[in-house]
Order: sequence, then C-alpha cells, then structure tokens
Amino acid sequence: MIDIETDTVNQHCKIKSDKMVSEIYVEKEDSNYSFFKVRFERGILPSELSGRYSSLQKGKEAVEHYLRDKVKTKTVQRNEYADQREMERNASKSKSESS
Repeated sequence: MIDIETDTVNQHCKIKSDKMVSEIYVEKEDSNYSFFKVRFERGILPSELSGRYSSLQKGKEAVEHYLRDKVKTKTVQRNEYADQREMERNASKSKSESS
C-alpha cells in the first residue's frame, strides 16, 4: 500500500509504503530552476530515483513505479516476522492457561 500526502502550496509530497520503514519525499530543489528531486528520510537514494523531475507529478510517478517493483526491506520483513512470532507466542500461552 502506498500512502501519498501532497502539499501543492509548498510543492512537496510525502510518500509512505508498507514495503519500507522510512518515508520518501518529493520536493522542489533549492536551485532557481523549477525541478523536483526525490529524497529518502534515511539511507541512500537508489539510482532508479536519482535525477531531477520537471514536475511534482512526474516525481510521484517515478516513486510509485519504483515501489511497485520493490520487495519489502529486511527491516520490514524482520518486524513482520517478530510480530507474527509474538502473536503465536501469545496464542499458545492463552491456550495453555485455559487448559
């Protein structure tokens, strides 16, 4: 699932995905030109997203395309596995207590 919060007044958007822990930002460059860039909250920007985009919409489309093909990060997989194990542990405890 991809959640996009767009602020057209300040010309930036925040993109959150269930495949990544950190957020992705598409924002206007600091230069005098009207280009947009993609920035990660943490980590290194992948080469697929590096570059400049002529509009906010094109930057969002590039991020959506990137996230569509991306597998879940190791951190997300680890967190999901830990949550699943915790649920199984709690279920087995409640079964043993009811016996």
